[in-house]
Amino acid sequence: MPSREKSAHQPSARYFLGIDGGGTKTAFALADGQGRVLDRLTLGACNPNDVGFDETFRVLSEGIEAICKSYDLGEISVFAGLAGCSSKENMPRIASFLSSFGFCRYANHNDAWSAVAGALGREDGIAVIMGTGSIAYAKRGQELFRIGGYGYLFGDKGSGYAIGRDVILSALQMEDGSGEETLLHALVKDRCGEDTVLSSIDRFYEGGKREIARYAPLVFEGYLQGDAVAKRILEDNLSSIAQLIKGGGKRLVGGQIKVVLCGGLTRSAELILPLLCPMLEDEEQDYRVSVCQKEPVFGALLLAGMPAKEE
Repeated sequence: MPSREKSAHQPSARYFLGIDGGGTKTAFALADGQGRVLDRLTLGACNPNDVGFDETFRVLSEGIEAICKSYDLGEISVFAGLAGCSSKENMPRIASFLSSFGFCRYANHNDAWSAVAGALGREDGIAVIMGTGSIAYAKRGQELFRIGGYGYLFGDKGSGYAIGRDVILSALQMEDGSGEETLLHALVKDRCGEDTVLSSIDRFYEGGKREIARYAPLVFEGYLQGDAVAKRILEDNLSSIAQLIKGGGKRLVGGQIKVVLCGGLTRSAELILPLLCPMLEDEEQDYRVSVCQKEPVFGALLLAGMPAKEE
């Protein structure tokens, strides 16, 4: 993780600023040396691949200036976990931008680092992110191992996009006669607001991954109503999540392994956990699966150096 510190003659950090930026919003949180959050702020998206670097820097500047206005920047340590900012080209640009504020310490990486720190804190374990995309990270000491997350071209099973795609496809196939009868057809058509699902095909392509991922929650509705197709879609995607977890388990040493699920799909944890956990029972490792209770910006605060409060 790239970082840079001022000389020992500069003040040490008294405050900690965490920034977690994604494709829809950017969260800022400022905390003191006792781990108490002093202020919070949420602004718009800052992924430079989506909004461009001018907008990224505008959002970051606005947030930093607003949340730090009553504090000496030379006493603040900051970590920024930002989507789209982990490439060799983008990371130095963000680091250079942060250096211009005069923070006593600054560091940056992609937003997955914040999510993992928010999920696992300073413990070893596996963090699984089930958002528009899917990816897992195994944390062992200071090392972070990536498992999966290769994007929609290579499957991305267990993600909102993959489940949404399967839901829409099952509806299209029922409609054209090539697929099974499924309640998902009525659910998709109702959400589309059209006479047929096919009528919305242009909207799906224009909206891309995020538009398709909006249909993922319908799989839970279908599952609760006993729909066989919805059940198969959900089990198939969770089987891929189980494979990510098993891959992460190979990076960790026996005993109990902490596994924390993160991301929007975990809002339906009461359905996901009873299906997922049995898929892990035959392994030698003892996986203890839970759902993340911390926001990624909390992880960014920890990475900025904020002392963790005792739970």
